Amino acid sequence: MQQQTSMELRAWFRNVEPLYAELFNAAHAMCGNYDLAEYALRSAILDVWLQNAGSGMGFRERLRGALRQEAFDAALSDDARGAEFTWPGYADQADGSGDPILAQLSQERLEVQRLAALRHGCGLPVKAVARLTGMSSTQVRDELGRFEARCRRGLSGQDRGRAEQLIARRMKRLLTQEGPGIPQPSQVYRAFEAEADGAQVTGHRVSRVVGRALMALLAVACAGLFWLFAVLIQSAP
Repeated sequence: MQQQTSMELRAWFRNVEPLYAELFNAAHAMCGNYDLAEYALRSAILDVWLQNAGSGMGFRERLRGALRQEAFDAALSDDARGAEFTWPGYADQADGSGDPILAQLSQERLEVQRLAALRHGCGLPVKAVARLTGMSSTQVRDELGRFEARCRRGLSGQDRGRAEQLIARRMKRLLTQEGPGIPQPSQVYRAFEAEADGAQVTGHRVSRVVGRALMALLAVACAGLFWLFAVLIQSAP
């Protein structure tokens, strides 16, 4: 990997910023803990950078995919066992907008709000939601089914048939909301820059070690061939 300047790293990081709030909010919902979410976010950004991914097609999906993987791993790690649950939920979403889905969401237990965020916002399968929450798949389906039914009752007749689609749309929009509970991008960038520099140094060291090992093996192979050639010459009649 070629050495990159701080300016180039900063320019690359700007491509992440439009998704920054969404990525952290998704990580926080998945991990349940602020510090683990920030760690997962930094790790996901570094993962995509190490793939030499530019800002072209598929960049956002790579970031989302890397974030889901890193957050899932962090949420199921040993560090998560004693971590404080800090995810705030959506109790303040009844903002007078008249949206029946947001009004219903704000009235739900924090546990149900998180299920809705994981399933409809993050787009995780039911089995993954069950693992993150410690519930069975049946419990997850039942809780979400009851939540969707309550939302459906608040919708007009025309919208009731697409309640699940409308819930998913609202939950995805909530993930993109910025707020004081999100770490400053500059803070995450500084950590990313340090980790990227470390990865570059490690990569160069590994390349040098591998190169030296290959040269040593080549020298041994050549010596062996010369020895074999000398033996064959001496044994020839």
